[in-house]
Amino acid sequence: MFHAIELALFIAAFSVAALVAAAVLWSGEEPYRDLARANGVTEATFTTLVPSGGTLRTDLNGLVFMHGRWSTYETGGVSEAPRFDPPLFTDDEYAHMADVRRVFDLAKLAVPVALIVIVIRLQRARQRGGGAMWALVRDGTVGSAILVAAIGLIATFAFEPLFLAFHYLFFPQGNFLFPSTSNLIRLYPDWYWEGISLRVGASVILVALALAAVAHLRLRAAK
Repeated sequence: MFHAIELALFIAAFSVAALVAAAVLWSGEEPYRDLARANGVTEATFTTLVPSGGTLRTDLNGLVFMHGRWSTYETGGVSEAPRFDPPLFTDDEYAHMADVRRVFDLAKLAVPVALIVIVIRLQRARQRGGGAMWALVRDGTVGSAILVAAIGLIATFAFEPLFLAFHYLFFPQGNFLFPSTSNLIRLYPDWYWEGISLRVGASVILVALALAAVAHLRLRAAK
């Protein structure tokens, strides 16, 4: 029973820390550019707020620039949300992006907590011997990889319901529901969320399996 609790705590802590780190890592401009190119996106047309109903066409570099400014704000690089000329995003869109920033802030606070849990669990396991510690690393990282892979498998067949469930969990106020004409939706269409989720999940799985392999080799060497 104790081992199961210890393993569950390690899996949860490792998954949280790894997913948050990967989300920040893949939030930059180049991943956006790569995903846009992979989906054949070279330009987009936005509706301007001033003048009302006007249009602004921008190329891929412009899209990457807009994403970069939003990303810097969301991940805490700047304190103020970006403003564009002409104005492109509504007050509701700005309010939602402010909520996204708060979720990122909470997630980043969760990382040191998760790391503390990992360190404590490893120290407790080390007291029982080096083998117990490496076994915890191996089993915990494999468990994390399985957990993330299972979520990814569900997303493969039901991405939209999972995406909505995620948003209802973190944004219960429901201010993420925008019409298809929303400029925020035009900047972040389905291909972005599907692609970035795949990259985040795949990177966590690869790191977890790499750590599991190292731990397995250390266990074999200790025998």
